[in-house]
Amino acid sequence: MVRWVCVGGREVSSRAARSRAGRGNGLLLWWRALVMLACVPGLAEGGLITATYPQGRNPKGPDHHAWTNTKIRIVADSLRPTIQNWRAAGQGKLEERELRQALEWASYPKRITSTQLVVYANKAHENLQLLSDTSPFPVTVLSQEGEWKGTLDKLLSYWTYLMNTVDDDALVIFVDAFDVFGNGVDGHELLRRYFAYDSPIVIATEENVFPREVEAQAHMAIQLYGKMGLGNVSAPSRFVNAGGIMGIGWALKRMFNDMQENMVAHNPELLQMHADLTGHWFLHAYDQYELWRFVIRHIVAVQDEGAEMLIALDIDQRIFGSTVLRKDNWPNLLGDDILGGVNGVHSIDVDVPLVFDAPQALWTIRRCSAHFAGRRQAPAFWHGNGPWKPAWQGLRDRLAVSGCFPANVLQPGYNLCQVPRNRPAEEACSDESLAMGAPGGAAAAAA
Repeated sequence: MVRWVCVGGREVSSRAARSRAGRGNGLLLWWRALVMLACVPGLAEGGLITATYPQGRNPKGPDHHAWTNTKIRIVADSLRPTIQNWRAAGQGKLEERELRQALEWASYPKRITSTQLVVYANKAHENLQLLSDTSPFPVTVLSQEGEWKGTLDKLLSYWTYLMNTVDDDALVIFVDAFDVFGNGVDGHELLRRYFAYDSPIVIATEENVFPREVEAQAHMAIQLYGKMGLGNVSAPSRFVNAGGIMGIGWALKRMFNDMQENMVAHNPELLQMHADLTGHWFLHAYDQYELWRFVIRHIVAVQDEGAEMLIALDIDQRIFGSTVLRKDNWPNLLGDDILGGVNGVHSIDVDVPLVFDAPQALWTIRRCSAHFAGRRQAPAFWHGNGPWKPAWQGLRDRLAVSGCFPANVLQPGYNLCQVPRNRPAEEACSDESLAMGAPGGAAAAAA
């Protein structure tokens, strides 16, 4: 509906014209003409005519206009000398897309030199390409020489990569390689969510303490976290999950150095003995075990020694979403017909009923972003943690059918980086290993 507005005068809409002129087309046209004449400069006190169109009807809407206000002028005036200095230094003309990116980066509270998403993969897997296609950041896939020895390999590969290739001001996301995909959130929206936590590191969460070896201390640490006013520790998803870590380079190095120095794996015989006692599944959870140990140590140090807080838990799952639910957390969403466990059978390494096959009706898809009914915001990533992944796979397949993922990708979109096991750590991600990610190289075989 078009509205004719006299600036400084009164507003008259065509809906009002109908009510005054009745249903006759001639009278309606006469009224509109009178309104237009009343707004012409010199004929009315108001001045110029402007037209307001309904959203979506005007092909040249506000996004296409050059407009300003006091805030924009202040920022523009402060940036103008910088841009002029750039041009005077002979750096070349800034393209519009470069200028827009520069403005986005300048709006963040901290300087970021680069962004990347890093995963560890001990074998080729179809999800690597899906993750590359949907990630808001460039993807690097780490691998290690020799036989896989459990998630200790992943933890040490992350540590080696950070120490040898990552700048202190780089922003890095670590996620699991085979059961994570991006959820349609662009890179700058992800950055805004990260900076909203006001913390150097953000760690993914889940609804269960795992592994059980940290159970008692984990609950104590989470309660301390809540007492310090750092998060709502009554929320369902408040426990650490190693499948998603986002942080700045210097802080990640500090955290992984601490884990490397204090890890139980420095005594391999003790580690193997514990795995023999509890089950070899423990080796698959070892990275999360060490991450929990760090989180517990760190929160206690902040409380007792005044140490700098480095971490925030993604309790609301604004960044890292999980498709695994604890049944008693969602009584209104998970009915009695939902049994939990793997095909209804309780898992030996989990002490509470977890639901891996939640109904797809709990997720809605809008603009290629999937939203869980129990939370306010769709996350940047979906993770199908756990031994069974029907809910995650169903969500992935629905997004694929909706046309949200690129089809017929012929070349890999990620770098494959070798992390040495028995060679100097400085050789991690050498030019030769990075070249393996080029089309036709090792990464092509993994795609």
